[in-house]
Amino acid sequence: MHKVVLLVVAAGCTDTTPAFEGTQSLEVVLVSPTFTGSPETPLGDLERTVVVNVTAKDEQNQLDTTFDKDVQVYAQFLGTLTPSFGTVPLASFRVTAGQAENQSITLPNAFGPTVIWIDDGQGVGPEYVHGAITGTSPTLFYRDPFVVDLQKPRDEMALDALAATPLQDKQVAVNSSRYLARGRLVVTSVFPQGYTVSDVQCANDAGDPPCTTQAYDHMLVFSFSAPRDQCFDAVEVGQTLAGFGGGLSEFNGLSEIGFPQTFAPTDESDECIHDVNIARLPPPVVVDPTTWFGGLSEPEGIINFERNESAPIQISGGKVCDLDEDFDTFKQWKVDPAGVGGDCSRNDDVLNVISSGITSIDPTTLVGKTLTKVVGVLRPVNIGSFNVWIIFPRDASDVVQ
Repeated sequence: MHKVVLLVVAAGCTDTTPAFEGTQSLEVVLVSPTFTGSPETPLGDLERTVVVNVTAKDEQNQLDTTFDKDVQVYAQFLGTLTPSFGTVPLASFRVTAGQAENQSITLPNAFGPTVIWIDDGQGVGPEYVHGAITGTSPTLFYRDPFVVDLQKPRDEMALDALAATPLQDKQVAVNSSRYLARGRLVVTSVFPQGYTVSDVQCANDAGDPPCTTQAYDHMLVFSFSAPRDQCFDAVEVGQTLAGFGGGLSEFNGLSEIGFPQTFAPTDESDECIHDVNIARLPPPVVVDPTTWFGGLSEPEGIINFERNESAPIQISGGKVCDLDEDFDTFKQWKVDPAGVGGDCSRNDDVLNVISSGITSIDPTTLVGKTLTKVVGVLRPVNIGSFNVWIIFPRDASDVVQ
């Protein structure tokens, strides 16, 4: 008997893709500064001019002399590029025969680790085309932001001064006070879904009161539920924090930190220290009805509300207006700082008050009365030309007849 052996050979199909050719990346070399800073020794706030050399590199990591086009420059810090793709870049320049030398770039007020991003994207707005070839510089280190850096607009007289901040949509962390050893981050109010915090300057390095603030020293931290620190302890009014962080956004003109982390100081065993001192609360800024409702073109006008956003402010001698549909719908009652009162439904120079969380305050009994003072933490609603200023008293002592 003969045996028949069948040999089956499986033949496979293979595809060969073309090799990568041409420019693959841009090498970005820092000419200056020669010291790029460090987390412990950051660059100064005024050290914003950098000089770079850019070289187009091919698939062999060699100079590609065929690269001849304009490139656009951005800064990457706090999680995003500044400016965003499709808007006017920080700078643009020509790379000729694969090289561009001694290109000067002025960075924005960057914070934390920062790199320069360069790509071959073209155009702006609807004509923008994403770049396919990119390069980044070595890391530059700047200081972390203070509260004032989160709040202060680029231009107090700009049309968006009440509704935009330079660090909008970035991931921020505030871990120190702009007032150095005398500074403290003090919780000024707590509500069911967050708290407000102020960067205060106290009387001495020990943090003894009195403690005061300046413009833009205040921030709202929105925690979605009862705010707690890293030890899961409830945040308290008057508490000093080691820091906080999260995503910075604008909600109808209100700057707020979302998805936050809140940090209390810790001891050598990493146990949270709850340093609560009500005497450190900053005194409320008193509203001047003769100036504060002026236009953005007036330096002491409506910009004062932005300067004190999320801060305790005070109305002295204001008159409680007639209750209107805002009270029926939103439980907001109005106080006229000028002391006129009456029907304020068409009066834009008033402040709305929300005190529904304080059962001992009954707005229906206050109508027509001139109050010695009303204190509350300020939150705006700014949508285009629609501006409403709302204050939230913290307890019954904030409303004095």
